[in-house]
Amino acid sequence: MNPSKSTRRIHRALCATPEVLEDRVVLSAGQGSTFAIMPGTVGIGGKATSVSFKIDPSLFTAPAGSRDKLLIGIDVAPATPSTSTSTSTLKPEIVSITSASGQVTKVEHGTYNAKVAKANKIKLKTTSASLVEVVVPKAGQPANDYTVQVKGLDKTSGQFLLGFFLPGDATGAGTVTQADLKTIKQDNGMTAQNANYNFNADVNRDGIINGQDLSAAKQDMGASTLASPVVSVNLDPASDPAANRTSPYSTVHFAGTVTPNASITFVDNSGGGVSSTTANSSGAYSIIVPLVLGSNTFQVTTSDGFGQSITGAISPVVYSPPTSG
Repeated sequence: MNPSKSTRRIHRALCATPEVLEDRVVLSAGQGSTFAIMPGTVGIGGKATSVSFKIDPSLFTAPAGSRDKLLIGIDVAPATPSTSTSTSTLKPEIVSITSASGQVTKVEHGTYNAKVAKANKIKLKTTSASLVEVVVPKAGQPANDYTVQVKGLDKTSGQFLLGFFLPGDATGAGTVTQADLKTIKQDNGMTAQNANYNFNADVNRDGIINGQDLSAAKQDMGASTLASPVVSVNLDPASDPAANRTSPYSTVHFAGTVTPNASITFVDNSGGGVSSTTANSSGAYSIIVPLVLGSNTFQVTTSDGFGQSITGAISPVVYSPPTSG
């Protein structure tokens, strides 16, 4: 995952560094303004399965003048071999989205344009985008709970991934501005066949940027989110004086960024302990982690207020205390 918080949604291609967690390139293959990614499994063909998410007022701002209504987009795609232990035959479809009270929310469906699907290395007719209106609670109020129901068409089963995005966020900055609307207007008529086609401006993913995309973007004018699909895990140079991930100290310091107020847990799979902390309101975190003698392999897990959980491994850290002379 991209270790840079400031560009977390722009060209989400992975960086080949030791601090990058598991490969989660999905749906837009590094493009797109996705702010959260959630996995799921349809275990029985034809039966729906549920994935829950929360709209927390500390992570979302409703559009200007909309009172509390926010339009979000959800991509759904079968998990690929790079994100799954097996190849999925699933043809996933979002059936409905319900609130905690059981109210079914209106969902607008759209199938990915063939050119868009091919460019993003995803299966045609098995990936679609849905737009749905949710309610953002007022500041200080509890989060609103929602459930996405996903089933497999033609009684298919397997693993899938949901990618949540902010319609109109054409620059991937996490907010919808007048500049975004201007970009969509300028790109009007652009199709997936054009070299300068802007995936983020194509809100419904149908392969053409037009008035429908602009209308959806206008609905979200002023909306923003702080949720992020990436997490950085950086070993403090002071804990790694030789810059080779070998430390003479029995504890080391990690720091990084994640969704604001998310929890972060380090599990030492080499027989060490479990260490946890919580990110601050800006998404920054800092943690001291004990080491066992020799190589320490860590699994890092984060959980945020949207309901997203990110798990991955980082390169080992070796504890090699100085030898006495």
